[in-house]
Amino acid sequence: MSAKAVREYHGKKLIARHVRDVSEGRHVVDDRSVLISPTTNLEELVTEEPWLLASRLVVKPDQLIKRRGKAGLVGINLDWTGVQAWIQERMNKEIQVEQVSGVLDHFIVDPFVPHDQSDEYYVCIQSDREGEELLFCAQGGVDVGDVDSKASRLHVSIDETLTLDQILTSGLLQGVPDSRTENLGSFVLTLFKVYRMLNFTYMEINPIVFTDDGKIVPLDLAAKIDETAAFLNATQWGHLDFPAPFGRKEFPEEAYIRELDSKTGASLKLTILNPKGRIWTMVGFLVLLLLQTHISFCH
Repeated sequence: MSAKAVREYHGKKLIARHVRDVSEGRHVVDDRSVLISPTTNLEELVTEEPWLLASRLVVKPDQLIKRRGKAGLVGINLDWTGVQAWIQERMNKEIQVEQVSGVLDHFIVDPFVPHDQSDEYYVCIQSDREGEELLFCAQGGVDVGDVDSKASRLHVSIDETLTLDQILTSGLLQGVPDSRTENLGSFVLTLFKVYRMLNFTYMEINPIVFTDDGKIVPLDLAAKIDETAAFLNATQWGHLDFPAPFGRKEFPEEAYIRELDSKTGASLKLTILNPKGRIWTMVGFLVLLLLQTHISFCH
């Protein structure tokens, strides 16, 4: 297994695309979301996504940064002009988040969803050697606290089929009002099916919001996918970006191997752990040999 983190933008698009089909239309996730980078043409973007001009918006960096809200990296309830100003103030600027410094260059923009604190929940699915574990907290959001000690848990063996009855009777959704339990349980079941179908290895939504009109909206998402499952899921995934962790710049050699990887059915990966290192693993030696052979062939 090669678990690779994906951008929040791509993770949300995957969920929105497949939740409707898996739930046979019972659950529909708003798929309005845009990713803005230094090369994005903002004038063309609003033509393609006119909802940006008609909605209140939320903007935040989409670069695998944890605890963005506490770091002051979320712009809430802005109009499109406000979003552009918020991004312009931060685009290509270096910042420090906790102990890590890096340059901001990718931002996600979503519709603003008005709700109360009591509407926020925490849900996480993570894979282990025996199957998957679901974690749930009836209190989500930036102040969710120590999830490991607070969350209700349900483990599903790798050869077991999860049912709605299991979710509702296991105590996983304890603390959720009775009026919301069945709908939220059905959504969690659908999310679990999508998770398995697309070979996710980790999915954390905090918060997931249950609005007064019965809609369920994933507000913040962190997810990882088993990259080696591309031969099974490439069509379902569509375009996916596997960015480097925030604060870690991609070396030219890594970019070169990534470009080669995109043009072949083989799997070519290079991660430089220590650019001044002098010890090569066998895999590293083979990559170096490949680079030298390719360069010699080109000349």
